[in-house]
Amino acid sequence: MARVAKTKRKSAGRRAKAKAPRALPVSESDLDALVTSFMRLLEEDDDGDEVLDLAQEKAFEAMEAPRAEERIALAREALALSPLCSDAYLVLARETADANEALELYRRAVAVGAEALGETAFQDDAGSFWGLLQTRPYMRARHELALALWRRGHRDEAVGHYHEMLRLNPGDNQGIRYLLIDALLELGLEADAGALLKRYKNDGSAHWTWSAALLEFRRTGNSAPANKALARAVDANRHVAAYLLGAQPLPPTLPEYIGMGDETEAVSYVHSAAGAWDAAPDAKAWVADAPVIALGQEDDPRDAELDYEPDPDRIDQAVLALLLHGLHDEARAWKTFDWNALDRLHARGLISNPASRAKSVVFTDEGLEAALQAHRELFARKPPKSR
Repeated sequence: MARVAKTKRKSAGRRAKAKAPRALPVSESDLDALVTSFMRLLEEDDDGDEVLDLAQEKAFEAMEAPRAEERIALAREALALSPLCSDAYLVLARETADANEALELYRRAVAVGAEALGETAFQDDAGSFWGLLQTRPYMRARHELALALWRRGHRDEAVGHYHEMLRLNPGDNQGIRYLLIDALLELGLEADAGALLKRYKNDGSAHWTWSAALLEFRRTGNSAPANKALARAVDANRHVAAYLLGAQPLPPTLPEYIGMGDETEAVSYVHSAAGAWDAAPDAKAWVADAPVIALGQEDDPRDAELDYEPDPDRIDQAVLALLLHGLHDEARAWKTFDWNALDRLHARGLISNPASRAKSVVFTDEGLEAALQAHRELFARKPPKSR
């Protein structure tokens, strides 16, 4: 079932514009940044760079302007006020059709952003960069520079920027780790990819779990660890496989909202990670043939046979009988299946090894077919149709 959590994709550097007199919602991280920035201003001897503040306001206006000529004019006005306005260079970079010129403008945006912050900020504030409002133009600029570098084929330089941004802001409000894991896997930097996955090991998103599965396949091939990782990925988002394998056409544009576990998250991930999967020979074929994918394509494994109706009374009777195999302390029974039976099924090659920390086992191709046949024979309400 798709999770209900929703997040809205935001254009880098865009500021929400009030359309009504009511107050706009403020995220907890933004509120913390406002408080921290205010306290920093109180501690400083001067009143801050008011000219740069005015230029920044002009840059925000440029980002929100509806027409290209307005955006360009406002960005130039911002730079006339202060040549250290990083966001103004971002606006100009986005508007030019010349890729080389755009790249130089992005570099300039990063350079002036760093100059505005000062050298000490990169030591004193490292680890909490996004928590200060004045660092955000610089972080936006570095993000877009890295993207531009990757598009232009400067892959190693782009990866270097991603690593440094995570050093400055390990909380990763910008989602840099997702760009970095895709880049590392596409470049075949497996050790670095493994370290990054471990660093954010509590991330349960489709992007993280499917990246972990891809890395495990690159390391061990079609193995039990790889198939376990794939099962976790399918559990996080079962829709990814269809888009990754082309069974569902990938929309040309990214969804505006992303729901954890649903198709929008799958579309977003496959758009981003396509190069990483293409760089791993046979990875897609492995996914296509994996038993867990066959299961994931059905809401219920029994749906593979549609010409009979399961009899719940017969199912209940079978469960009651199987509980006897876990009987202990006179009348208590374990809720799990008999371990000896699971070991025998594993020995016959029907399921993965049950002796692991995983809470589930994976059917082999033969095992899934046998399970469906057994379910039909044991629990069909009426005899199977003749063939």
